[in-house]
Formats: sequence, structure tokens, C-alpha cells
Amino acid sequence: MKNILTLVLLLTVPQFAFGEFQAPVIRMKLGMFNTMVSAGELVDEEPLAAMMTLQPSVLWDLPSMNSRIGVHYILDVGSPFGMTAISGIGVSGYYYLRGLSSAYESSNDTLVQKSKPGFYTFASLTPVNFNLNKYDPADTNQSFSFSSLVYEFMLGAGFEYPFRPNSLISIELATREGSSSQGDTALRYSGIGFFVAFTTSYY
Repeated sequence: MKNILTLVLLLTVPQFAFGEFQAPVIRMKLGMFNTMVSAGELVDEEPLAAMMTLQPSVLWDLPSMNSRIGVHYILDVGSPFGMTAISGIGVSGYYYLRGLSSAYESSNDTLVQKSKPGFYTFASLTPVNFNLNKYDPADTNQSFSFSSLVYEFMLGAGFEYPFRPNSLISIELATREGSSSQGDTALRYSGIGFFVAFTTSYY
């Protein structure tokens, strides 16, 4: 079984099979989304109105594929429906149209950094805890609290620019969509927003 798995990885992504990952890239994203949420009869297309969306990531370079892949944590904070209405850990991938914006080469025991601005696209899949809370002191019948597993898919594009050695800054436009694991269309959210991201790595 191990030999079959190694062969599959070798044919699909050679970096996985040989363990040729470099040091990880740390990426911190701050954004804002106009997310609209629906939850059966409790909430009907109301704005989540989160103060901010945070998405820290740990990514690994795949230079031969002009890509980065890794894991991230996403968190929407400061919503009228609760301090942490959406939170979860998932996987994400970035594809750079003209090659990675930063790369390292080793030559004669010397590590050389190369950086350039560039456009990229990205996608992520995240199982999140969709947690909505509302308390109405005037009418307790209108109060509710529930939590559910929702799968979020995010798709977007951005532009990355190296402004210091080993430091890159980027802006992104993204769209997100989440729905319950049972495919219940009554429990969902979607929105369009933007991110500002800072990326660095240690070598």
C-alpha cells in the first residue's frame, strides 16, 4: 500500500513523494465581506455584519507548479450574531500566473532570494462552525442560539508585491459561499469582499 501511495504521489506531485518542501510561508490576511446569511425561519437573508475576517495560513511552495498550498484558519469576528459567528480550519491553494512572486535558489552554498510582483488566483475549502446567536430582551420568543457544521468554499484573485526582503504584501478580491453538510439550502451564507495580506517566510 505504501509503494502504491508513493507512486501515485510521484506521478501527481513529485514534491510530496520526495518531501522536497522548503520552509513554510506564513500568510496573514485581514478582510471585510458583505456576507448575507440565511438559517431557516430564524434568519432570512440578513447581513452578518462582521467587523473583520481573519485568515492566517501556513503554506508551502511548489515552484514547479507555480503554486502554494497549505492550511488556514478563518474567523469572522464582531458580528451582531456573536463575536465568532464563523470559524474553522481548512485547506487553501494559490496559483501564480507568472511564477511565484518570491523564490529561493541555492548556489555555491549561497542562498539567493528572487522576488517579483505578480497576479495569482486562489481557492479554499473550510469546514466551519456556523454559530448564530440573538437575544431580544423585549421579546424572548425572537431570541435564538444555534451552531451547525457548514462547508465554505472561497474563490478569488489578487496581486502580490515585494516591498522588503522576505516580505510581500497583496490585495485580494474574493467570493465565499457556505452551505450545510446535508445540502440544506435553508442554512447558508454567501458574500463578496476583499483582503489585505502580508506574507513572509524563514530561511
